[in-house]
Amino acid sequence: MAALRHAGPTYPVQVVDEFAEITFAEHLREGDESVITCSPADLPPGYARRN
Repeated sequence: MAALRHAGPTYPVQVVDEFAEITFAEHLREGDESVITCSPADLPPGYARRN
């Protein structure tokens, strides 16, 4: 393990630019455990369109 650590980085060294459109943003308080309660597939229809 030490030999692998000293051999150098094991992560990709090439930066890949990726873009995505942000469809929803919401401000919540820090430490709010209700923020992530389910997977995106389990969200109700129209969740991101709410005000």
